[in-house]
Amino acid sequence: MKQFFRFLATVLCAFLISLVPFYGVCSYVWLGLPAYYREGYHKGLVKQYRALKRSDETQPKIVAIGDSSMAYGVDSAQLSSLTGMPCYTLGMHGGMGMAYIFELLEPFIHEGDLIVYPCNPYGAIYYGVDLILMSIEKEPDLYFDFVLRHPFLALSRLKDRCFVKCKGLAMNTPYETTDEFYGKDSFDENGNFTVERGDGYWDYFEECEHIEYSPKIYGDTMILHLNAFDSLCKERGATLLLTSPAMYRGVVDNDEASIEAFEGWVRDTFTAPLISDWDEHFYEKEYFFNYVAHCNSAGMKRYTDSLAEDINSYMEEK
Repeated sequence: MKQFFRFLATVLCAFLISLVPFYGVCSYVWLGLPAYYREGYHKGLVKQYRALKRSDETQPKIVAIGDSSMAYGVDSAQLSSLTGMPCYTLGMHGGMGMAYIFELLEPFIHEGDLIVYPCNPYGAIYYGVDLILMSIEKEPDLYFDFVLRHPFLALSRLKDRCFVKCKGLAMNTPYETTDEFYGKDSFDENGNFTVERGDGYWDYFEECEHIEYSPKIYGDTMILHLNAFDSLCKERGATLLLTSPAMYRGVVDNDEASIEAFEGWVRDTFTAPLISDWDEHFYEKEYFFNYVAHCNSAGMKRYTDSLAEDINSYMEEK
């Protein structure tokens, strides 16, 4: 039996030692070679992160976090003007997973901060490694922070992602962004989405999957993580506030009674306060652009106005 365990220990040590050159080569590809994913929308997350790093930790701030529905829906400059507090956004794509957003935000949570989360059920708690790696290419601090925190998660996708990058660079085939409205330059230096978006692809909306809000679309893991994140905010003297995301009314299958029941469940289940009625942000399609949860410019203004009103009301009642 001792020989067996000695053999296992030898195999494990050999495996761990082999990871050193593997991570060395991958790190050189990801950080040392020319950027390949430099134009993608995911780079907006880096801009948001850098803006938070520049923030004054002694001055209470508002940080709106979430996925693409938040990135498309919250104008941080407008929100700052309406609330009188410096405002930031952090969040880019639901595929990155909210666990990573919570992790990025943690060092910047300070006394008096308000963290606002449009609690979208699509924003699952996990790590979307491919999208995360694409966003932190040529960003040494973010890269090593993620790899050292999650070495085996990085291991699962880093090799394949490096291969794609090397192939693209060798063949001189640039990485294609999603569309002209959703690339790195769509975001200003603070990571705020600034491209003017008018009439959207509204015919496409009728083909989108419908949603029915109910407790079953929020898993136990998300509930535990969100309540744990709320506890962390309270420990730091900050406040986590929940609200509903903007959503095209035509894809919501709930009736009035089921929405009221769901809203009651949210208030009873999550420890952070819900500062809006859940159906407050169900809008007509004229307020959306290329997806049923992606606001156009008019929708962003309306959603940000509503969010500011809810935040101000909460602060007045506090």
